[in-house]
Parts: sequence; structure tokens; C-alpha cells
Amino acid sequence: MSQRFSGNVMAFVAMIFWATTFPGTVELLDSWHPLLLTPMRVGIAAVFLVYFLLLTGGAGDFHRAPWGRIWWLGGGILALSNVLFVWGQSNTGPVTAAILLSTMPVISAVIGFFTRNERITAPIAAGVVLAVVGGYFASLEPGAGLLSVNIRGGEPVLFTAVVLFVWYSRETSEKLAGISVVAQSAFTFVTATVTGSLFAVAALASGLVEPAVDFTLRSVGLMIWIGGLGVGLATALWFGSARRLGVTITSMHHNLVPFYVMIMAAAVGAPVYPTQILGGVLVIAGALLAQLPFDTWLLRLRREAV
Repeated sequence: MSQRFSGNVMAFVAMIFWATTFPGTVELLDSWHPLLLTPMRVGIAAVFLVYFLLLTGGAGDFHRAPWGRIWWLGGGILALSNVLFVWGQSNTGPVTAAILLSTMPVISAVIGFFTRNERITAPIAAGVVLAVVGGYFASLEPGAGLLSVNIRGGEPVLFTAVVLFVWYSRETSEKLAGISVVAQSAFTFVTATVTGSLFAVAALASGLVEPAVDFTLRSVGLMIWIGGLGVGLATALWFGSARRLGVTITSMHHNLVPFYVMIMAAAVGAPVYPTQILGGVLVIAGALLAQLPFDTWLLRLRREAV
């Protein structure tokens, strides 16, 4: 199996699991405060990933891991991104949230360009444009106008969370390349859980938030699914794909999340709309276009011409 094919498969599976977190998180936010929900779902993901790491013989990564960098990436950037993401989602319409998340490949390409870690080729630029446009169409509510976006105040918070997550992803893929992708996810999620828990305890002790929690069977079941598979497994697969394809191209798969949610809804009898199908096709086309070896072909043509 080629690196490109396996990377795309990993991204596809990761986004399927990630798509399930959106309706689940919306339901949990009815009975959980965002600051308390965040360390719970990240903590479950951390437990799942550490167990999987040990199960697959990755104990040696504990000794090889650069823990100083891990605390900065996980306990700092990732922890803040998770808090802002859940908090922003609780104050943002679903359509607007999906549109903001579709900016991930653009953010990744811009960060890569300014840090000189990535060259923006013509296929990547065209692929990013198609992925963003497709993400927009896929996230439109049925019957809504093309410009009918519901602004509710959490948009700047959610956008900041997306920028931080892309930064965390790029830095983790580069700075923690010496350990496995499962260890990358597991260790950064453990440190993010510690930081998030300390912040939640401080917020409760100071009276900043009310102790809104829910440990009913349904709530716990949703939390385990979201944390273990929707966040934990999806993140490990995300880094596996990013190691093979790069963060920018892997981010394009993220724009298919609204399309996957639509497919899941259709499976239980919900209607499918043309704008959603169009959005999914555009995102897929963008991701494929960005991976075409256009520059290699152009260089070969130039050499043959000479």
C-alpha cells in the first residue's frame, strides 16, 4: 500500500469518526458546562490512546519522548484549542461552525508558507480553494440562501481554536517525529487533560462556572464514544495521515465532515440535498487535485523540451 493511498484512507476514517462528535457534543452541552466537558472528553481520549499505545508495544516511546515539547504542545496549545473549540461551538450555529472549520487547509498552507516549511504549489492552491468552497456548500442548511449564515458570537473563539489546532498539528508532526503517531496523540492528550482539569478546578473554585455536569448512562455513553473514538482514534489517524500527506492536504479531508454527517442522516431517512452533494464532490476534487504531481510533470516537460 502506497504512502499516499494509506494516508488518504487514514484521513477518511478519521473524519468519519470525527463527524460523529458534532451531534454528540451538541447534546452533551445541554447538560455540561463547556469548561467541564472539555477535560472529560480529552481525558477519555487520553486513556484510550495510552491503552492502545501499550497494547501495540509502544512503551518505549515513554522514554524517547521529548516531554518538554509535549507539555508545550499538549498542555499549552492543544489544551487551549480544546477549551476554545467546545466553548465556541456552544455559542455558534452549526452552519457557521462548519464553515469556520473548512478554513483549516487555508490556515495550514499560510502557516507552512510563512514558516517556510511548505511550498504552495498551483495544485495545492487550487485544491485549497475547491476544498473551502466545497466545505461551505456542504455545510449550508437545506433551503437556506448562499449567504444566510447565523452569527451568534462564538465565531472568533471557534476560529481561534481552529488556528491553534492547525498550529499544534504542524508542530507535533514536525517536533515529535521521533515517536509514533499514537504516542504523539496519547502524550499530548494526557498533558492537555492535566492542564484542562486544573483550569476547570480553578474555575469551579473561583465561582467562574456553575458545576453543570451529567453522569446519566446516556451522557456517559456519549462521552466514551466521543472521547475514545471521535477524538482519540480520529486524532491518531489524523497524525498518521499528516505524516504521509502533510497537514495541509490532510486538512482538506476535514471539509468532508458536513458531507459525512449528511450521509449518516440519510441512512436514517433524512433527505439529501444537491448543495450537500456538490460540496462533497468539490472537497474530494480539491483533495485529489492538491496531490497531483503537477510540478514534477512540468519539470519533466521542460527537460524534454530542452
